[in-house]
Amino acid sequence: MATSIQRAKGETHAATLILECLDSRGRKYDVHETLALVAQSKDVADAPITRRKAAQLLFVGATRPTHLLVFAAHRTRIAPHLEALQARGWLVQSVPTGR
Repeated sequence: MATSIQRAKGETHAATLILECLDSRGRKYDVHETLALVAQSKDVADAPITRRKAAQLLFVGATRPTHLLVFAAHRTRIAPHLEALQARGWLVQSVPTGR
């Protein structure tokens, strides 16, 4: 993830999809960790260094699109933050799991 986001720095795109993935140690989900900061209106500077690095990379990716930005995260990890994100104007959609 890091190299593709960093390569996009300075570019713009019509749409960007940022998929949740595990951090480099395989312990935390980057999108979930960063959206938790956004939902709680916390200062990134006060976050642990690993969360700060993920937030910086996601910020670069999130500022590239001109029309559509999508974050994809598992519903169980994002559920605690749904109300706060929606209160901040985010449109949250769920992808059906049935076939």
